[in-house]
Amino acid sequence: MKILSLDTTMAACSAAIIDTQEPLPLADALKEMERGHAEALPPMVAEVMRQSGLAISEIDRIAVTTGPGTFTGVRIGLAWARGLGLARSIPVIGIDSLSAIAANETAQSPLLVISDARNDEVYAALFDADRKLIMGPRVAAAAEVADQVPGKTIVLGTAARSAVAASGRSDIALSRAFPLPAASQFARLADGIAAGPMPVPLYLRSPDAKPRAALPQKIITLRIEPAGPTAAELLSALHSEIFDDCWTAKAFAEMLVTPGTEAAVAHDGGDPLGFIVTRRVLDEAEIIAIGARPAAQRRGIARQLIGRQMAVLAAQGVRHLFLEVAASNLPAQALYAGSGFAEAGRRKDYYKRHDGFEDAIVLRRELRP
Repeated sequence: MKILSLDTTMAACSAAIIDTQEPLPLADALKEMERGHAEALPPMVAEVMRQSGLAISEIDRIAVTTGPGTFTGVRIGLAWARGLGLARSIPVIGIDSLSAIAANETAQSPLLVISDARNDEVYAALFDADRKLIMGPRVAAAAEVADQVPGKTIVLGTAARSAVAASGRSDIALSRAFPLPAASQFARLADGIAAGPMPVPLYLRSPDAKPRAALPQKIITLRIEPAGPTAAELLSALHSEIFDDCWTAKAFAEMLVTPGTEAAVAHDGGDPLGFIVTRRVLDEAEIIAIGARPAAQRRGIARQLIGRQMAVLAAQGVRHLFLEVAASNLPAQALYAGSGFAEAGRRKDYYKRHDGFEDAIVLRRELRP
């Protein structure tokens, strides 16, 4: 079985291809990085595919880490894996990040994987000598975890050194293995897992753990650039992070080769923070999708995206710009009203919800007389 494995959950980005009949990976790549996973992953996958000599049609399944980890990183890898899995109709196997890290340690001893979760907390999981999960994954106070493991346990992860030192125990040891998920190491775990539904993110606490007040209210140096079909992977990753229903990279690529369809991505430095997609027909256009990443919301990103795209469309001769918004989405309605949109109609029971249906309000903005 040939498996493509991916990880973007923590402070590294990695991809690998293995053949379960071979002892070594066919190709692998790993780069330690705090951010920029969305841009790094597609070329990394392309490179390991090239090194392996395989075509994407020869991949039998995909292994991807599901978390815990950074909110953004978890969604990027999952969106990429799910999009490729849907496009190729192959299984996507989710592996939690701590089990992925455990695969780096070869010693036959009990293993505690403990990774920094910030705010004096850690993500922790305990495995026996055969790597059977005993406890976790869970989030816990850093000072408590090392006190709860049996003797002769090896401790691995980004918080391992401080945990061992703080415990004062002499019967636990620090592992020398790599402390982050490595696609080349955890890929084989996917061979023993039955295929099932698409994996979902594993969050052990709220993704909005950072106080909103710590974020600036406005971004001064926002850069907005057009995004064509080559940005499909990035757009899919952003969409997956912002919305519950994930639009695949294939869907974005097909959308953006349609005449009149355009996209733009907002950047702050090197980080993509939001996107907008519009479709134009003659002198009318509509906003198909717009959003800002959760950790960057309420910072004026969507408003700047709308303003930029309205200027582009007006220069192309568009007179009327439309969009639809759920009747219950009052914050979005306030945003659009602030950008000059007014109600032009209503579509009854347009959105299907888990508990029924909801109306869509049609909004219109005049761009030219």
